[in-house]
Amino acid sequence: MSRLALIAGAGGLPAELAAELEAAPLVCALDGFAPEGLAVERAFRIERLAPFMRQLADDGVTAVVFAGAMQRPRLDPALFDRETAALVPRMMGMMQGGDDALLRGVIALFEEYDLPVRGLAELAPRLLAPEGVLGERGPTAAESADAERGVAILEALAPVDVGQGCVVCAGQCLGIEALYGTDALLADVARNRPLRQPPSGGVFVKRAKRGQDLRIDLPTIGPDTITAAATAGLTGLCLQAGQVVILQRETVLAQAAWAGLALWALP
Repeated sequence: MSRLALIAGAGGLPAELAAELEAAPLVCALDGFAPEGLAVERAFRIERLAPFMRQLADDGVTAVVFAGAMQRPRLDPALFDRETAALVPRMMGMMQGGDDALLRGVIALFEEYDLPVRGLAELAPRLLAPEGVLGERGPTAAESADAERGVAILEALAPVDVGQGCVVCAGQCLGIEALYGTDALLADVARNRPLRQPPSGGVFVKRAKRGQDLRIDLPTIGPDTITAAATAGLTGLCLQAGQVVILQRETVLAQAAWAGLALWALP
């Protein structure tokens, strides 16, 4: 009988994914990165990654899925076993690249241990943004133009593996999502807007990177994203249909309506 292991990161996505699955997964989490609302059955450390992957196979796990936020952990050299230590040069090389390069390396490692990685889009497509207007109102002409500009900016950045989001207002880029993520981007826009023109308006564009492996680290928004966008004075959020996760969808739609934000998804 096949069994799925859920490698859970922080936040609410692992619990929402688990609720969508037909059978309960084996919930695993990197030590120190427990998910919200979901009991962890097996914690593991990167320093003992090889034994962890072998144990999954011994337990009858035939595939894994990754969900939730993870940061690059601090490694303790004293904790490495011999097999994982042999992987260190390769792992360090992976960590020198961008997030997509790192995650592709993680997928490759698991699959070398006969643990295929399945994607959230395959397992729980209802968590992803459908195409079209999602909120109470669609975008204005100005918001659509800003969204198109944002898509072009992210397309240009894709080859250098930078970010899944940007903010555009009146055709000007106010910020790009980098290593620190969406919250930091929107907080930076909110902090700087009083000092510059225009003081309000604009669109947050959130998309997967072109060429990104969609089995891991899909772009995600949730209620906190709506709050941060409104605080930053934005009037719209434009997502990529089928490739952006919406956490707590009903709450997101209600908050967007209350804030007067346009919320829509493009192909």
